[in-house]
Amino acid sequence: MIHWPPHLLLHAIEAAVVVVVAGSLVKGGARFFRHLEHRPAEAAIQQRRATLYRLLTSVLRYTVDFVAILTALDIFGVPTTSLVAGAGIVGLAVSFGAQGLVQDIVTGLFLLYEDQYRVGDKITLPALNLTGVVTELGLRVTRLAGPQGELTIVPNRLILEVQNHSREQTLITVKVPLDPNLDPHRVESALTRLAETLADQIPGLTVLGIQDLAPGQVVWALQAPAEPETAAGLTKLLRHRIAGLLYEEELPLAGQVKGYVHGQNASSL
Repeated sequence: MIHWPPHLLLHAIEAAVVVVVAGSLVKGGARFFRHLEHRPAEAAIQQRRATLYRLLTSVLRYTVDFVAILTALDIFGVPTTSLVAGAGIVGLAVSFGAQGLVQDIVTGLFLLYEDQYRVGDKITLPALNLTGVVTELGLRVTRLAGPQGELTIVPNRLILEVQNHSREQTLITVKVPLDPNLDPHRVESALTRLAETLADQIPGLTVLGIQDLAPGQVVWALQAPAEPETAAGLTKLLRHRIAGLLYEEELPLAGQVKGYVHGQNASSL
């Protein structure tokens, strides 16, 4: 049986306590940041919070681990003061090997400061031929979830160019196939009034006019700019309001009985 010297056993217990406390601090801090991250907010603000708080969690983990290691060494009598004082010499000795780490951290800070992408954004890294959704922007690495769910961990220093697909403004377009016997001036006037009515809810809504002529139908279209996160909701709203307009104005869809545009047939918009 191994007999531990009393003072060494005591030091081991103290070091274990330090490790447990450090782990608790990291877990508690991570839980606190997650709580802040999930507070209700607009989508853009929510993404910004997620990016910032996950980065802060990473910083907290590195800081607490570093302090815990120094404290544990100090408990065992290792002169940590001289270690810290000699960090300049050691840093010079390992600087060539640690250049990548420093570049990762500096690049990560710039990525966050310049807001090039956030957690939840879909991005492409052309230099690496990678596309995925950002799940974490850390001090050292960026984590991407690929189309098949695979996780790719990219050192920040390798991120030379970013294409952010989630920041691009999209165009929503709704096409309306109508009876070709309708007066086009009457249709255009009705759609224009609708666009004016929705000006506050769907800014920039424009009547594109007739987009296609086919046997039995004349296809009209309306279009508006939208942010990616609001495009689906605005499209649904626009379709709903168009269906109501057609019903009120008795403008039949192509191939439908005049005035019958609600119910099942309205879903064709």
